[in-house]
Amino acid sequence: MNRKQDDGIFCQTYLRTMDPERAASAAGRRDGFTLLGQKRTREHLERMRSDAAGQIRREDVLRRLAQLAFGQANDAVRLALRPETVDPERLELSALTELKVSDRGVEIKLADRVRALETLWNLLACGDGGDGAEALFQALEAAAETLEDGDGE
Repeated sequence: MNRKQDDGIFCQTYLRTMDPERAASAAGRRDGFTLLGQKRTREHLERMRSDAAGQIRREDVLRRLAQLAFGQANDAVRLALRPETVDPERLELSALTELKVSDRGVEIKLADRVRALETLWNLLACGDGGDGAEALFQALEAAAETLEDGDGE
């Protein structure tokens, strides 16, 4: 791989993980913090952030918030209680924010549904003049389809 490809891998991994050392390792480099200090890397990151910001649409945010607000926690509980019997790749864990396993037991934290609903409501209330109820209905339908696809194993 050439240096430009390495920089691209570093930047992609960094934006996904926000961990400069992991990003450096993925790119076959040594010091992620040094890479972050380089002007070329900062400019590349800024371009990638700008490109990504243009790809996220209001409907995507509404759909994701609806999924958090109305999604089920069954798979997260299944993973916590019987980790040896499940394949994490096949689980719907979008509501899971934290999973801790210690000698005292298992602790799971889920997304705050009330906060997701409040945010969803506020986004719909200050919409672009369109019908907020219709947008909510579409977002809920899309979230339900996504959840059904994940459960239809």
